[in-house]
Amino acid sequence: MPHQLDAVAASPWILAVVFVVAGLDALLPFMPSESTVVACGVVAAGTGRPHLALLIAVAAAGAWVGDAVSFRIGRRSTESVAARLTHRRAKAVHDWVQRLLTSRGGLVVVFARYVPGGRSTTALAAGLVGYPSVRFHWYTAAGVVLWSIQAALIGYLGGALFAGHPVLGFLLACGMALAVTGIAVLVQSTANRVPAP
Repeated sequence: MPHQLDAVAASPWILAVVFVVAGLDALLPFMPSESTVVACGVVAAGTGRPHLALLIAVAAAGAWVGDAVSFRIGRRSTESVAARLTHRRAKAVHDWVQRLLTSRGGLVVVFARYVPGGRSTTALAAGLVGYPSVRFHWYTAAGVVLWSIQAALIGYLGGALFAGHPVLGFLLACGMALAVTGIAVLVQSTANRVPAP
């Protein structure tokens, strides 16, 4: 493992970066939160740093905080959005999202993070339609823990399989993460057969 990579992995700032990127991903969907966690998992396999359990905890905490902020923004915007729902189509979409979250909220909140842009959209929409806060936060906690474990372990596995070749480990891990995302999208689309407006 190159000396520079070892120095980066040993820095306490790497976990701060993971926390911030995982949190911002709920507000800025182009943030590479999963890639960041996967890359740190690859490095952890070769260097032992950052500690895998700490990486998982920090990634989950950052993602949870980001989702909570996005949900709160939606909740604070509920009245102004409701006042603007004058168009029949917009009202129908709002009602459809509300029905979807009421009937399958847990599944949507947990699996939406695997769909590109789904995490930020779901958290904001849940706040906008008045989804129960306690339920949202519990489902989000389950989702971020599953997500952070999956991303860190995939990275760690890729790094362990290609010890000494972190780039190959990262590429393998990213391919595995994409496969998991594809499976999650299929599960979510199959499970969420609530008719659209």
